[in-house]
Order: sequence, then structure tokens, then C-alpha cells
Amino acid sequence: GKITGQRIFGVDGELQPPMKITAILDEADRNQLGLDINDIVRGAVPVEISLQKSGRTEPVIKLKADLSNAEIVLEPVAWKKPAGKQALLEADIANGKTQKTELQNFKISGDDIAVEGWVGIGADSRMREFYFPSFALNVGSRLEVQGTLGDDNIWQIKAHGPAFDGRDVFKSLFSVGDGAAPKAKSAKSSIGTNLNIEIGNVIGGNDVSLRNFKMKLSTRSEKLSAFDAKGTMDGGTTFAAVLEQGPGARRLLVDSADAGQVLKLMDFYPNMQNGRLRLEVNLDGNGPAEKTGVLWVDNFRVLGDPIVSEVVGSADDARPAIGGKRKVTREIFEFDSMRAPFSVGYGQFVLEESYLKGPLVGANLRGKVDFKTRRVNLGGTYVPLQGLNGALGGIPLLGQLISGAHGEGIFGITFAVQGPMSEPQVLVNPLSLVAPGIFREMFQMTSQNPSVQVREDKAPSKPVEQRVRASSSPGGGAASGAGEAKRAPKPAANPSAVVDGWSSSTTSGGAKKTN
Repeated sequence: GKITGQRIFGVDGELQPPMKITAILDEADRNQLGLDINDIVRGAVPVEISLQKSGRTEPVIKLKADLSNAEIVLEPVAWKKPAGKQALLEADIANGKTQKTELQNFKISGDDIAVEGWVGIGADSRMREFYFPSFALNVGSRLEVQGTLGDDNIWQIKAHGPAFDGRDVFKSLFSVGDGAAPKAKSAKSSIGTNLNIEIGNVIGGNDVSLRNFKMKLSTRSEKLSAFDAKGTMDGGTTFAAVLEQGPGARRLLVDSADAGQVLKLMDFYPNMQNGRLRLEVNLDGNGPAEKTGVLWVDNFRVLGDPIVSEVVGSADDARPAIGGKRKVTREIFEFDSMRAPFSVGYGQFVLEESYLKGPLVGANLRGKVDFKTRRVNLGGTYVPLQGLNGALGGIPLLGQLISGAHGEGIFGITFAVQGPMSEPQVLVNPLSLVAPGIFREMFQMTSQNPSVQVREDKAPSKPVEQRVRASSSPGGGAASGAGEAKRAPKPAANPSAVVDGWSSSTTSGGAKKTN
């Protein structure tokens, strides 16, 4: 740090220039000073503290911190300011009434954040209280937030306001982790949070809103321990979510009478309309999967989905034309039911054996979406006229022989959706149309049992010097060790891109020989 100041002789104290202390504080500096904020502020922060007597017994102390080059993360509202985006913190440091120190006139201003209020800091340099009558994020969020850290080391936080932009929060619900161990928090961090929220209008994706939203949430040791949320969708249907604590598992249950509105609100899928939705998520996962769950939707329709239209159109093109009639593309697809079990982990979303059943169109589907490599590999069986086609599926033994292992139908065409997430390709296998149901699985173009795959760390566990010494012969010198190190095989160009055999990408041509 640096201390600078001036003293002008013969001038009253209130006219003297302030003394300034400047420093650049990183995570280690903040820990050494006892500032327990590294879970919110990440990166180096230039700080300036000015002290001026101004004719008072105690000096006026002002704090300024430039947060532009730091990353700011507010996990409860899924808000993040990336490094490089402008933000400035200002406050007056004063002796407190309820706490040892107060940050009065507290302000954070930036491109998409504006917070004003008060912060109380205890004798242990921990934030103990805060009150922000004006708490604005992005453009549409306007809240009043108040919090107190109790003697039980649990935060009690209340928030209410007319509007909140919840699009980032909804997206975080579908985030897939990379399988890395969570960052260790300091010993001073609280053991939990009790959050109570009431918001008049929550803005979601696709211009869909959730009104009169109320939520109670509790966390303990960074895990969700209680959750209860209710709201009203556009059109008057209700949305409800609750956490159930079972033996060794936590289940998040979601229910709504309008599945299309819910999926649009969460910006997950915009092409569904109507439908009864039930969602069950096991938050504790299974094996390498961080979360597992099942989605049920009944009596819904899909409007204008380009992938569904292309699968149906490609399958129709594969069948012989009858009477030379012109093919008509169906843009509205009616379905009676859908069941989609899934698992999430290591940056992968795995769709297990799922089905869609409708009077005219049906499908079985499974596969994987890899968010780390940005690739998709989904596939299954398209069943035309499933209401009639699958009528024999319920007959014991015979039904499986002619309709397939899952009773999808007598006639079915296997398909796959593969390639980059930005532009996947639809592939259809017309030969599967003439195959009996029991042999149709032989024509599938995706893995029959997709699962979350652990990404192994390809980085060496030992320092380079140890690996060089280990690879050298006992009698050899440094040159021998260096020679062995040079002959070590080169690592893969992108080891994380290979998760399992069927989701990895291939090059368009073989390697060229050179002389």
C-alpha cells in the first residue's frame, strides 16, 4: 500500500487536503485483512481510503473501490459481473450503533447494477447486517433487500419488490457442472441462509411472466435444504415447486397445468403449447451424475419445431410415394403423453430412454448433449400413425416381436440428430422401416445406454522435474532425463472433447502423408 498526504501551514483543519491510502487487494490480501468477501469478489481490486479531519474529533473516512477488473458473483440471484465490465463501489466508513463499523451511503454503480444502502460490519470484520432499499440488477429488477446474520451463523434475508428479471436464475436451474470439486470457502463463512422473497412480476424467457411470486428457500452447508415456490402464469394457471426430504435424497417436485408456459418462462423449449407438467429432480444425483430426474407432460402440442419437422419430413421422403401426391409438411404435432428421464453431470445432459406418444406421430428418443464440447448426439425411432401402428404392442410376446422392445409400433424409422449444437444434422435410416420390431434396435445410430461420463484429468499429477527424473535411467545425467522427456508422447489436442466413443467428433479426411 501507499500513504500520501500534505500539511499546509497556517490553514484550518477543514481546509487541509485529505490523507489517502491506496492499495491493490487480491484474494490473499483480503484474507490477511480478515475481509470475508472472496465468495462474492474475485480478482484484484484497487482501493482508495481518504481521511479528512474537517474540524471534527473523528476524521471523515471515505472508501472507493474500482471493481471493473474483478468478477462479482451474487449466487442467490444468479447474477455475475464479468471482469472488464465497469463497476465502482463508494461508501463512508464510520463508527456504528449496532455494529462496530458501518458502511454508510453505500453505493455500487455499474453498467447493469445499481445498489444503494447500508452495511454493518462486526468486530470480527464480518458483514453482520445490510439494508438496500434500492437494489437494481440488469434493467427490469427493482427490489428492497434486507439481511441479518444471526448468532447461529445463519443469514436471514428478505427481499420484495414490484419486478425482477429472472431469466438468469431460470437458466441456472438447467446448468450442468463440470464435475470439479466445489471451491473451499473460508472458515468464517455462514453455515446457511433462510431466504424469503415476494415479487409482483418475475420476467422470464420468451416474454412470459410469473406474477405474485412467493418463495421460501433455505440452504445449509451450501446445499438446498428447503424450498417452496408459488406463482401465477400468463393465462391464470398456477406454478408450484417444493422440495421433499427423503431418506438419503432430496427431491424437487414441480407441477403446472400449462407445460408450454413453464418451458417458455424458463427459456428451455419455446415450441410446446398447453400440457400438464410434472417434474421430479433428485438433487443428490446417482454415481457421476450430479442430478437425475424425470419429466412427464400429458396432452400437449408442438408448434413449428424445425428438428421435429425435418425428422418427419425426412422419414416421409424415405417412404415410397403413393399416387404421386405432393408431400405436405405438418407444422402442428399433437401428443398424448411424454416421459423423459434424464441425468446431468460433468457438463453433459443425458436423455435416457424416453417416449412421445400421439395419435399421428410418436417417437422413442435417447442420447446426450455435451455442453463442454458443444455437441449433440440424440437418436431413436420415429413412428408414423402411432395410434394405429402401436395397437398390437400390448400383446404379450407377439407385441414385442412385431412392435419393438418398447412397443413403439409395427413400422418405425430410426433417426439421429448429431453434430454441433449450433447446427445439428438430421440422419434417417430408411432400411429400418422394413425390419421387424425386434430387430429395429440393430439400426439405431446412437448408444443404447447413454450415461454421464467422468472427464479424467489428463494433466500430470507430478511436477515436470519429478517426471524427468523418474523417466531417466539411474546412471544417466540430466541429458538422459531430458532425452526421455522429449520422447514422451504428446497429449491429445483436446482431451475433454472425448467423453465416450459415440459423442466424439471425427475429422472429414484422413492424415496426409508427407516426405
